[in-house]
Amino acid sequence: MDYLKALAALGIWPAIYPLGAFVLAFAGEPAHRLRFHPLLALGIGSAVATLVMMALARLGAFVPAAIGSAGWALLALWCWRERVWTKFDGIAASARAHLRRHGRATLAAAAIVAVAGYFYAMYPKESLLGERDEGIYAQHALHLLRTGGSAIDLAALGIAQDPSIQAIEKGQAPELPGVYPTGERWTYQFSAATPAWMAMVGAPLGPQGIFRFNAVLGVLNCVAFYALLRRWLPARARAWAVPALAVFALQPAQIWVSRNALSEPLCAWFLAVGLLAASIAAARRSRRLGLIAGALIGMGCFVRIDAIVFALAAATAALSIAALGRDARQPGAAAALGEAALGCYAVAALAMGYFLACVQPYLLGLADLVVAAAVATTLCAFAAHLAARAPALRAHAARAPRLAWPAAAAVAALFVYALWIRPHWPPYALIESKLVPQLNGQRDYREASLTGIAAYLSWPTILAAGIGAALAAQAVFARQLSPGRAWIMVFLLVPTVVYLWRPMVSPDHIWASRRWLPAVFPACIALAAYAAARLGRRLPRATLQALAAVAALALGANLLWQQRDTLRLREDAGMLASIRAIAERVPRDRVVYVQYSGPLTSALLSGFGVAAVAPAAQNDPARFCPASGECWVVHPKSAPIAGATAVAVLPLQRLRRVTSLEPLAHGTYQEGGDWQVSRIQR
Repeated sequence: MDYLKALAALGIWPAIYPLGAFVLAFAGEPAHRLRFHPLLALGIGSAVATLVMMALARLGAFVPAAIGSAGWALLALWCWRERVWTKFDGIAASARAHLRRHGRATLAAAAIVAVAGYFYAMYPKESLLGERDEGIYAQHALHLLRTGGSAIDLAALGIAQDPSIQAIEKGQAPELPGVYPTGERWTYQFSAATPAWMAMVGAPLGPQGIFRFNAVLGVLNCVAFYALLRRWLPARARAWAVPALAVFALQPAQIWVSRNALSEPLCAWFLAVGLLAASIAAARRSRRLGLIAGALIGMGCFVRIDAIVFALAAATAALSIAALGRDARQPGAAAALGEAALGCYAVAALAMGYFLACVQPYLLGLADLVVAAAVATTLCAFAAHLAARAPALRAHAARAPRLAWPAAAAVAALFVYALWIRPHWPPYALIESKLVPQLNGQRDYREASLTGIAAYLSWPTILAAGIGAALAAQAVFARQLSPGRAWIMVFLLVPTVVYLWRPMVSPDHIWASRRWLPAVFPACIALAAYAAARLGRRLPRATLQALAAVAALALGANLLWQQRDTLRLREDAGMLASIRAIAERVPRDRVVYVQYSGPLTSALLSGFGVAAVAPAAQNDPARFCPASGECWVVHPKSAPIAGATAVAVLPLQRLRRVTSLEPLAHGTYQEGGDWQVSRIQR
């Protein structure tokens, strides 16, 4: 029976493409007519499936076998409707034709993605403790598999009235990491989007599948980035997409995050596919496809609340198109891009409604960011609307090109300031966070953001990105880029500037690189590729391809060598088994008190369904144990409890990588110790 359930749960994966194809067909854009349609269909299908699974998790009806069975049924319906078996010859012929035209580039890209995928999948980080975000996502996924819902029902566990739980709800004791005390049904801190997909991997493959979901997304992000960059670069310079892919796929932050149970890869996936769809919509003058593209970009807000900056980016890009008069010269493309911005606004607003209804404490903790982004987005959207309706507000056709090189000089000056002057010029910014108040008052090192990017991507890449940013600004003002290319360029610059100015994450590396993954790293790499394309545009095609091949080999080898001490590291290996061993040694029908470790308490409570409580009085069992009967306590072996009977002593060791305020830190270390399960008879 377990094998049948696992087989049924697998049905969600082959159903993603048919689901996206159905949505495209419903919108009047048949998938088989669109170039790169597999990526578009996969992106749209994954977005729809994400929303469905989030709704099921909210309703407590998340059943992987039923979801997968529906996927198998959808796949069968699509195969019958499309007569898929009649199209294999055409698909094979198209593949052969593509290999004849772009064979070397395609094989090189496939080799890079294969190497990257190996390092993503074979060495996952297995953390289940909630002192960092990845443990919270993994716990949420395990909870979905066990209960079918996102809420932690304290009444069902029998601990709703425990004095220590009441102390947390009254604010008299610290909250558990990643869990908000919201009555008798506690709420996870983050969106259910990423945990739902992790649970769908874990259902057929077991808990270890949870920690490898982002490896799948990492590979898909590489493919989407490569497709987007090849479409965005000039046709003659598309060879530079291969070295750009090497940097994107093999740089340390991409490898580390793809091994981790974090939400940035899913956000990056929706952004990359959405931008690709926006580019195609502008080229086809399709307003409906533009609306779908914007909705895909806005889906990032359902994954991460800080992705509301994407709505601001869409509004700024729309304003640039209107202010420079591009809508008058190419109204069809401008209309499609306007629909993309509208779709992004709408889905971002729905996402904020989701957080308000389902994860309200998290939204309130980031209210300053959300309100500021919403106000700025509204102002930019209104300005774009006025510029589109009032020709007097647009840049004159002869005036904009005269501003091209001054704009390039301004961008270059800003780049020099951010890279070489601001990191050494006090005063320095300090952390001010409602969500993590214990960090307040410490320096957040935002001034060194660009030098941090250089440490991850390599100095040649970041210097080329600076040149590319200046040349891109010149091209936008000189109207040398198509509306689609200009829109994407401006769009990517907005979150890049925002996240470099305010990273909103702990400043220790490699953690400090998380926020840069969805937009900043891709933008910098794309700008570097654009600089190479502009500077090498007079080179013969054979010379250009040879230079691109050498650059791909050199940059890829340098990035891998840079990670030689952590490239084959499995952080927190065995963590899941260790915590499960503790959960198996404690009773499930009574309260279990966990001393001195909120992260272990939340892992036992939400990950394994143990009625675990962090006692308010940590040192005195007489104050939290019941007056009669048995009292079970999990505590460090180094902190014995007088009169307690030891039931088991279990190790909880962690192999971790060194972090530092200076990127990149090297080396590993071990921490942890023995934990004891004790029983007190009263």
